[in-house]
Amino acid sequence: MANFRLRSKVKNKSKYPLMMRFSLLSVSLVLASSLSVSAAVPEWQRAFPGHSYAAIELIATMPSLAVIIFLLLSGWIAKQLSPKKTVILGLIISGLFGILPLIVTNYYLMLLSRFGFGVGLGLINGLAVSLIGTFFAGDEKNILMGIRSGFEMFGDAVCAYIAGALLVDYGWHSSFLVYGLAFPVAILFYLYVPEPTTPTSTPTAVKKERRRRLNPDVLFWTILLAVYQITYVGATVRLAEFIEDSKIGSVQQAAMIISIAPFFGLMGGIIFGRALQYLRKYLLPLAIIASGVSQIIVSFAHSFFTAAFGMFLVTMLDTIVVSYILNIATEISEPQNLNVVTSILLIGSNCGIFLAPVALGSVNNLFNTNSPGLSFLISGIGLLLIGGIGIYDLRFIGHRIFRD
Repeated sequence: MANFRLRSKVKNKSKYPLMMRFSLLSVSLVLASSLSVSAAVPEWQRAFPGHSYAAIELIATMPSLAVIIFLLLSGWIAKQLSPKKTVILGLIISGLFGILPLIVTNYYLMLLSRFGFGVGLGLINGLAVSLIGTFFAGDEKNILMGIRSGFEMFGDAVCAYIAGALLVDYGWHSSFLVYGLAFPVAILFYLYVPEPTTPTSTPTAVKKERRRRLNPDVLFWTILLAVYQITYVGATVRLAEFIEDSKIGSVQQAAMIISIAPFFGLMGGIIFGRALQYLRKYLLPLAIIASGVSQIIVSFAHSFFTAAFGMFLVTMLDTIVVSYILNIATEISEPQNLNVVTSILLIGSNCGIFLAPVALGSVNNLFNTNSPGLSFLISGIGLLLIGGIGIYDLRFIGHRIFRD
């Protein structure tokens, strides 16, 4: 029996060649690229006068609204078209609408093109993860899941670097050329990834399971993830404004920070497992507190390097916090409901991304100022309060909120 299992395992590994795995993983290169052009926010403000800071920043986060909608629809669409065709369609839509701002000079058309870009991302977001589980199992699946996260961070870094370089050399319109990456990825996926044959559960069965077994804790973690993403995305989209407004650097230097920061996010993913092993239930509140401190460091930065250091820490800690919350999905849901819970958490994350400009714009209106540094300070204080509540809960209330 042992020999049979060994032969089966080897056979399964040889079933899908390296090029198929690379093509499947390459889809994740596109997923995290929506904020890659955010260094151009100050240029957009000059190109579209008469619109508020929050309205301009909405250009960067608009794809998340479409992701929220089409993350819910992608399963149904995949049943109608097939998963492979849905991924290819999503990549083509992302590529076409992603590069559309090359010729767009109207603010509302910009928003429309960014929404269309998000439609494509929404179609492929869930399938980029679930197809790995469809084709692979066991340790091989777990390894590929980890590599997929690395591909996402690497894609974010590469796209941000290319977008920044294009911004510096050819202007903000050209930075959207980076989304042309979706086209070669679509070709690879078409050529090397087969159509999956694993049947999926019926929508009626899923709805019944969702009603009967969905844990109420899911709402708490979804809201927490959304709130946290507001602070992280706010830091990303306002960094270029802050650096330029504080006269500690240029938009080009801010673009360099944004392109390097994802590598620190990748570092956060690497140390997450070991940090969770040692800190366990205290990891989340401590990471949130550290993220708050990092945001405050940026808000009081008087040099380019201090701002860069704070932003690198913010990005690294974001990976740790998000990984912790997504990892806890296995504890707050039944095994058969795990995909539903993960999707809900991802929707919460994208809600936070989309609402970041609105929330931070409201803060500026409350204090009657357009200072981007205030956003970092308020976000930092808010994170310190959330983390402090988490520590208090663990120490004195009994782990009812920030649990293992």
